Amino acid sequence: MDAKPKAAGKSSIDHIDQDLAFDNIMVGSRATYLDLGCGAGNYTLALARRLGAGSLVYALDLWEDGIVALAEAARKEGLGNVEPMVADLSHPLDLVTGSVDAAFMATVLHDLPEAARSGLMGEIARVLVPGGVFALIEFKKFAHGPGPSSPDKRIGPEDADRLTAPHSFVRDAVVDLGEFTYLARFLRK
Repeated sequence: MDAKPKAAGKSSIDHIDQDLAFDNIMVGSRATYLDLGCGAGNYTLALARRLGAGSLVYALDLWEDGIVALAEAARKEGLGNVEPMVADLSHPLDLVTGSVDAAFMATVLHDLPEAARSGLMGEIARVLVPGGVFALIEFKKFAHGPGPSSPDKRIGPEDADRLTAPHSFVRDAVVDLGEFTYLARFLRK
C-alpha cells in the first residue's frame, strides 16, 4: 500500500456544474486530454464518458491506490480511452512534447508545494499543442466551505495568471462553476 497524499480520495466534482466545466475543458471528441492530480478519477471518468471513440484521457496522480481504482473503474465501464499513470506532478511528466490538446487540474494546485508549481506549469506548456487549453478548477477565495480553510492558501484567478503567464499561457475565461468553485481557462500561445 502506498503513502496517501494529503487530499487523496477527495473530489470536488460534486461542488461544480459538470456540464459547464466540461464545456470549457473539451476541445473535441477525438482529442487527447490530461487530468493532472486525478485521484481515483471522478473527473477522468466523467470526461471519458462524454468523449467519442478515438479520444484519449491521460490521468496522472501520485496516489497509486487511486490509479489502480481508476483503471478498474474504466475497465468495468468499458472506457478504453482512459490511460491512468502514477506520476509525481513535481517532476517532469512522462508525456511527449505537444501530445495533449487540453489539460486540466481540478482543486489540486493549492495542495502542491509552491516550489513545484512553476515547474508544473512549464511541463503543462511543454506537453500541450500550440493553442491547447489548460483549465484550472479551484476553490474561490473564501474562508468557509470545502477546500483550504484559509483564503491565503486558495488560488484565485489572478494567482493563476501569475503562475501561468511566464509559461506562454493567456487567460481566455473565468467561469463560475457553483457556490465554491470556479474554472480559469488558459490558452497556450
